[in-house]
Amino acid sequence: MKTVFYGVMTAIALSCNVQAAAIDFSEAWYQVAQKNDALLAKKEEVKYSEALQDAAKSLYLPNVDITGSYTHFDKPVEIDTSGVGAALPIPLPFALPNLPLTNQNFAHSSLNAVLPVYTGGRITAAQDIRQAQVDEAQSNYNLATRATFTQLVQYYFGVVLAEQVYQVRLDAVDALADHLNHAVKFEQQGQIAKVERLMAQVSLDKAQIEAQKSLRDYEIAKLALTKMLKQQESVLPTTPLFVNNSVTSVTPYLSKTLTDHPGIAILNAKREQAKGMVDMASAKHLPEVMLYGNYNLYSDDSVTGELLPEWMVGVGVRIPIIERSGTSQEVVAAKSSVRQVNLLQLQMQQDLSILVEKTYAEMSQALEEYNSLASSQALSEETVVLRQKAFSQGLSTSLEVADSQLYATSIRVQRLSASYNYVKSLAQLLSVSGEVDRFMDYLQINGIEVK
Repeated sequence: MKTVFYGVMTAIALSCNVQAAAIDFSEAWYQVAQKNDALLAKKEEVKYSEALQDAAKSLYLPNVDITGSYTHFDKPVEIDTSGVGAALPIPLPFALPNLPLTNQNFAHSSLNAVLPVYTGGRITAAQDIRQAQVDEAQSNYNLATRATFTQLVQYYFGVVLAEQVYQVRLDAVDALADHLNHAVKFEQQGQIAKVERLMAQVSLDKAQIEAQKSLRDYEIAKLALTKMLKQQESVLPTTPLFVNNSVTSVTPYLSKTLTDHPGIAILNAKREQAKGMVDMASAKHLPEVMLYGNYNLYSDDSVTGELLPEWMVGVGVRIPIIERSGTSQEVVAAKSSVRQVNLLQLQMQQDLSILVEKTYAEMSQALEEYNSLASSQALSEETVVLRQKAFSQGLSTSLEVADSQLYATSIRVQRLSASYNYVKSLAQLLSVSGEVDRFMDYLQINGIEVK
């Protein structure tokens, strides 16, 4: 029975890894950073903001355009000269013809240019806003990158955990199958009662059910990781679970978070945008000064066309007196936005402090649990050996052997879970503090692999 079940489960596990592609965590993170759709969308958001920023750089350049018109009048425009002859000291013996100004069809085109000289700070404010929007988009990308990193750690090491738990469950099935074989022989020899053999059978059945569950958990976890990495074939993580007893205090993480967190950078960018809106609203009270010029490209051969100057230049001024746009209230609203961002930043700093301290405490707790369970694991494994020897000598029951084996299995699973919680909390801590590049250092420098 042991051989059949163990062989079937092993065959299933091997079939899951037939075309599995081995990948370490660093390579997995590189692939996610290059292919993740959400991150690519955030990159496009940055490009969009940068394009708008480049567009704002041209606000100081002149507007140059060509205008043209073609007009058809109901009749030519003329100056009536009928009263001119009568007004002369000596009346003319003939009537003067009307003086034509335009033809019935009038065409004209010109080249126009307007150059802003002084705008009250509108242009500078608009460019500052665009720069702040680029900063916000970049910070949103950084924030999404950190969140994606944390998600990858959960998926990647979730597969590692699920595989190791599955192996632990298989070991339990193996041990309980051995125990059942011994119980069957002892029953046949009359050394134990039938109930003892049935207890061994029940314990093995329970262990097999748990092994089947853990196999399904492993398959689901591997599928999720494969999808996240956008791979066609199943992936097989090669970086192990680990712990590190040389973790520093919470202070460096807290200081780095409050200085460099993208959430704070986003609020800083929003504050700059709000300040830009204050400047733009305030500038509406100030005059505008511009240079303008016009060059006559074409006009028809009428009198009016001939009278038009070939070119002209000048200076224009616009002084606002009364506007219906509510400029004063726009300034009030913009200043309110600045205060709102300031308050949100204070709240975010508090929330981030709590998050860092909470995550650090969870990481420390997971590490303490892992280390503390070492003695429990050693004791449980020794207890299994003693129970098995006692059972063979008729000094222990089948239930006691099974319970000791299941307890040893639970301790191993609990210890593996503690190491996973440590890795997950460490990743969260490094993500919040902006040090995701140091993640692998915690394994490679003084790291302890968990097997």
